[in-house]
Amino acid sequence: MQKDEVRRDRPAGANKVIFIWMGSVCLMAIVAIKLVRLLGHPATSLVIGIAPSVLGPAGLLFLLLSSTGRLSRLTLLQMTVLVAALSVALERIQLLPRPPILARGHYTFDFWDIGGTVLSVVAGYSISARILRQPQSTDRKG
Repeated sequence: MQKDEVRRDRPAGANKVIFIWMGSVCLMAIVAIKLVRLLGHPATSLVIGIAPSVLGPAGLLFLLLSSTGRLSRLTLLQMTVLVAALSVALERIQLLPRPPILARGHYTFDFWDIGGTVLSVVAGYSISARILRQPQSTDRKG
C-alpha cells in the first residue's frame, strides 16, 4: 500500500460529493424558479421572489466547499464570508443603471433579497459545519 493511499481520507471525498449534489440542486432550483417567473405563473409570491436569493448563496458555498482549487485552502468561516460578500455585492449591483441591452430584464434591489441572502449564508454555514463535524471513520480494511 502506498503512503498516499493511507493518507487519503475517504469521508472527506464523500463530503465533497454531498456538497456537489447539494450545491447543484440549489442552483438548478433557481433555474426552475426563473422559468416559473418567466411564464408568469400566478403563484409568484414573495417566496418565489426571494427564492433565488435564498438558494444561490448556499448553493455557491456548497460548490466552493466541494472544489479542490485554491479556495479549498480557506476555512469554512473564510469561505462563508467570501460567499456572503459576493452575494450582497450582487444584490447591490442591481441598483446600478443597466445598459440598454440589459434594460429589458427585470432586476430590482429589495431588502427582502438581502434578508434571504443572509438567511442563505447562515443556513449554508450551519449545514456545512454539521456535515464537516460528523465523525470521520479512519478504519481501513483490507
